[in-house]
Amino acid sequence: MGKKAVFFDLDGTLWDAITPIMESWNIAMKENNLSYSFDYKTIKSYMGLTPLETVVLAFKDVSIEKGLEYFKLCIHKEIEHLRNNPGNMYKDEEEVLSLLKEKYPLYIVSNCDKGYIENYLESLNMSKYFKGHLSAGDTGLEKYQNIKLLKEKEGIDEVVYVGDTLKDYVESTKANVKFIHASYGFGVIEEDVYKISSLKELPSKLEEVFKD
Repeated sequence: MGKKAVFFDLDGTLWDAITPIMESWNIAMKENNLSYSFDYKTIKSYMGLTPLETVVLAFKDVSIEKGLEYFKLCIHKEIEHLRNNPGNMYKDEEEVLSLLKEKYPLYIVSNCDKGYIENYLESLNMSKYFKGHLSAGDTGLEKYQNIKLLKEKEGIDEVVYVGDTLKDYVESTKANVKFIHASYGFGVIEEDVYKISSLKELPSKLEEVFKD
């Protein structure tokens, strides 16, 4: 049968942390006397992007090098802020994860910086549901590369990746793993893919996808 596992995206799939992220970025800008300001819609548009992709959008009036400096200020404040101001979990999340962990090993693979997944796990006491995690901040790799790396490292034969954006779908395809669109999240996918409109639908959808 082979070892089957479920990999999750984080933002828009397991939690919504846009508001505290927005707060932390604006605090960072104010503390460093920078004139940038970020609203909810703008931060939402950055969800799922790599650090470099975000920098090009957020600080497009300065060099990449300077933009990365500003971005690091934001991320440092974000990690600090989220420890005491975590994002919100989605409806039925713990119930669903508790059910799934009895059947599949669960992992998180995200394009976030180092410390971000740890904030989700620790601030919301979610570590008990996951076998491991990997981020762009850990490896400097693209998401599809991290999916493949974690799959190989953990000796997994078959993966279903659950994510909310088109980028998640593209990266899953590049990693040659199956994909379920969390359509309750931040992204829209026009392609004909497996979808769930709530986490409650995930257990039965996983059975369907793994059989396909």
